[in-house]
Amino acid sequence: MNAIDDPPITTGVEPTTTTTSKHDWEHDESITVSIVDAVASLADIEPEHVTRLYERLDPDALESLFSPTNRSGDRNCGHLWIPLDEYGVTVYADGTIVVQALE
Repeated sequence: MNAIDDPPITTGVEPTTTTTSKHDWEHDESITVSIVDAVASLADIEPEHVTRLYERLDPDALESLFSPTNRSGDRNCGHLWIPLDEYGVTVYADGTIVVQALE
């Protein structure tokens, strides 16, 4: 039997198609960094290989949309979905970031 006829090798483990992380609003890093890190983690690549987020949206607008306010503190409702590389990214007001492979 040659390599073309060989059955595919399987490990019995399905690849992960979703990851969830939480952005810490009190940390100095921007939520855009947290988004890129989450996508890179799921894609198993270095963050610098993820499409630049600012090509999809304004990072300052994203930051101001969900960052805590001076008057009421943390935001607790709303979300935003954006495509990034082969993934759909949902960002929730509480800092939850869900990255899903687009199929």
